[in-house]
Amino acid sequence: MASPRVVLITGASGGLGQSLVRAFAAQGDAVVRQSRRPGDADVSGHLTSDDDVRDMVEATVAKHGRVDVLINNAADQMIGESGPFDAQRWASMLDASLLSAVRLTSAVIPHMPAGSVVVNISSLAASVAFPVAAPYAAAKAALEAFTRSLALDLGPRQIRANAVAPGLVDRDGLEADWPSGYDAWTAGTPRGRIVQPDEVAAAVAFLASEAASGISGVVLAVDAGWSANGRIP
Repeated sequence: MASPRVVLITGASGGLGQSLVRAFAAQGDAVVRQSRRPGDADVSGHLTSDDDVRDMVEATVAKHGRVDVLINNAADQMIGESGPFDAQRWASMLDASLLSAVRLTSAVIPHMPAGSVVVNISSLAASVAFPVAAPYAAAKAALEAFTRSLALDLGPRQIRANAVAPGLVDRDGLEADWPSGYDAWTAGTPRGRIVQPDEVAAAVAFLASEAASGISGVVLAVDAGWSANGRIP
């Protein structure tokens, strides 16, 4: 019997992170949860720290011997912020939402065997402009470019790289916290609702599966059809 895949998921304590953990654990994978908070993780530390990243990867490899699937889910957010943004805010966003994935991926790659997969969590903001979101959008757009280049660079090693770009993802209290945005997003989707975190996790699980072995270097939108309509909330 084949041994379980080792799946390292960053940002595992958040809403989408928890859905990702459930999706891969349900398949029998050995899930390694990363978070900044030790109580919420199997490996903890800051992805903006070279030392922390090294320690987390070493701990994972010491226990499991390898990493078969890397999911770069952790990112900064811009909820409630207002622009314009100075260079320091741009730098912190790029470090937390782009370079963190680059840093961890670079450290993990030497421990990934042939057949492994990297899935980066991007955002619809990478390709559609939203107000007061330039640093976040730029970081996610760069993450998508990184994903495509990674697919080319790792292809000879038989390692795939893809990204998932969610639209607005539902969470507890979202409708009450942001009723106008929630209603606009809902009205803008063909299905009349926004996407659920478990649906995003299912797309990630698919891209990481053998069923998607012919897919590499793509960005898959998971937005309940919002981008097909194109209405900006």
